[in-house]
Amino acid sequence: MLALGPMDPGEAEAHISEHTIRSMQTTILVVSITASISLSCLAQSPNDEPPEKAVLLAKDRAYEAAYAKADVKALTDFFTEDAEYTTDEGQTYSGLPMIEEAIRKAFQANKGGKLAITADSFRRLAPEVVIEKGATTVAAKEGGSSSSLYTAIYVKKGKDWKISQLIESPEPEVTAHERLSELEWLVGNWEEADKTTTLTVSSKNAWARGGNFLTRNITVKRDGETTLEGWQVIGWDPVDAHIRTWTFDGAGGFSEGTLSRDGQRWLLRETGVTPDGSRTSADITFAKLTADRFSWEASNRTLDGEPQPAISRIEINRVKGQ
Repeated sequence: MLALGPMDPGEAEAHISEHTIRSMQTTILVVSITASISLSCLAQSPNDEPPEKAVLLAKDRAYEAAYAKADVKALTDFFTEDAEYTTDEGQTYSGLPMIEEAIRKAFQANKGGKLAITADSFRRLAPEVVIEKGATTVAAKEGGSSSSLYTAIYVKKGKDWKISQLIESPEPEVTAHERLSELEWLVGNWEEADKTTTLTVSSKNAWARGGNFLTRNITVKRDGETTLEGWQVIGWDPVDAHIRTWTFDGAGGFSEGTLSRDGQRWLLRETGVTPDGSRTSADITFAKLTADRFSWEASNRTLDGEPQPAISRIEINRVKGQ
């Protein structure tokens, strides 16, 4: 979080950057959360929740409030006198005076920001020492945010818990492939057949080269003859932060949609254009039933704004051997 190069403590105090302050702010918030969890490990209530948990969670909220007010003194008080802080860029600040000055300088350059912390795990190292791991996010007033992972060691000082050591590390970048991993079960060949109409719809789903897009080749046949083909690309939209689809058919129509997940169900809200220029829209829902079977249905269908009949649920099976 701190954008400083190697320097001695005296030089660091004179060159602390905005990045440094954000990191310090993150550090303090980490402290409060760690403290709350560590105390929770010391005493277990009947429901396995420590009685101190509420107090420490309230302390987390107090830290966020102090951060929102740019209260340097209140934030500094979360650390021990000899605390050590290492940023995700490898810069280390030792002792409360340097940490306090870092926080002060940071607020001079970044006022109005908000800090949020998510604690993932807590482990007691000794009766009065607890290690906490998690992630923090600093949202700037003018927009944008920065995140990092952290490991904080808390020690008990009197009746309070304070952070003795904080180490931050860059948050691993989540790739487009990882964003799409929830749909990996679709990879393979699928088919839906209606024996009463001799109509079959087949699709072949695969990862594109590089693994950052899923592709679907769709073929519609009647009596064994191909009547329509379609192609779909599924990818991650890093701007709007959701999964997006682009679909094209051999007749000249195309559509675009956004995908959201609820458990083992996905909702695709799609809008498109027919070959003659008519506007279409639909809400498509599909659900994973088993590893080799899923359901599909469409509702809220429109054509140039006029409601169209829904398409009832059908079940699609994986082609055997795939």
